[in-house]
Amino acid sequence: MPAVPLPFLTFVILLMLLTKVCLQRASGYRSTATFIAGCALLVLMSALRWQFDALYLRQIQSVVAIALPPLAWRCFARLTERSGRQKLAICLIPSAIALGLNLVAPATTDAVLIALYVGYGCTLIGTAYQGPDAFIFSRLNDAGPAARMAFLAGSFLCFSGLTDLAIAVDFSFYQGHQAPQLVALSQAILLPFICLAIIYNGKNVPPDEGIPATESQNNSEALALLCQRVEARLCEQSLYLSPDLTLNTLARRMGIPARQISQAVNQTQGCNVSQWINRFRIHHAQRQLLATDASVTEIMLEAGFATKSNFNREFTRISGMSPTEYRRSAEEALTPAVETRPSRQQGADGYRCG
Repeated sequence: MPAVPLPFLTFVILLMLLTKVCLQRASGYRSTATFIAGCALLVLMSALRWQFDALYLRQIQSVVAIALPPLAWRCFARLTERSGRQKLAICLIPSAIALGLNLVAPATTDAVLIALYVGYGCTLIGTAYQGPDAFIFSRLNDAGPAARMAFLAGSFLCFSGLTDLAIAVDFSFYQGHQAPQLVALSQAILLPFICLAIIYNGKNVPPDEGIPATESQNNSEALALLCQRVEARLCEQSLYLSPDLTLNTLARRMGIPARQISQAVNQTQGCNVSQWINRFRIHHAQRQLLATDASVTEIMLEAGFATKSNFNREFTRISGMSPTEYRRSAEEALTPAVETRPSRQQGADGYRCG
């Protein structure tokens, strides 16, 4: 039967992706790992169900299928600013209703699953479109990947919901004759995207466009002053050097709502908070590369970066060259290093930190 090999292959590849995520142990990796594990379990149960068609396998598959969408949503929602009660309600109420309908009215299971998957999927995609600043409890270095993973998770849920819809239509009109082929086709479509996730190393993400200037001039000036206040606190206490810095932590330090900080940075700097903080970190790294003989790895860690790939990517985006090339170009310059490097009072692009 053509439906069996592809789901099992998808299951194996998901296990590979899960292993990679666990070994990298990036901040928030438990959320991603939990979602991938849930997907792998659902794919496995689907493969077994189509292979053996046992009643207990159908029941287990239904329970796992009902649990996956709220689980996926919960993994990413915990990083956002929604209240705890709101998160719990959104997570438990729809799944409890779906489980109850599955027990008392099994005929409604297909419709309920489609609604669950598309509903939670669209919610995740909507959250991802708010940008990295929506994930205020995620470390700033990992806010961008969290937003991208939330979008992928939402897309996966929507695609699964549409696949269930196609299978339900097939059973209604064609007695399920095309169901195995539909399952195989869905797995064939998912496989390339899962493989891309395995080899994805994080491409450069263009800065977010600033918020359109729809507010009055006074509001714009207030946002500029707020951004200056945040910048002053960042520099005075060197908060940007902490690898565990989150937007929520910064908001609590300032006594200002995270959303206001995000709006101020977006409108005045033309980027999100994570990219803005990385500028301070990169300028600090530039000064250290020119003023010390420390290794690139030591400077990377001191500047607040957790991974070398992220550090190199951000350094190249801001400096136009790699850290090693930056240090080498300074050493080969004819003018004294003290004239070529930013002063300790003012970094590149006018950021007064150091």
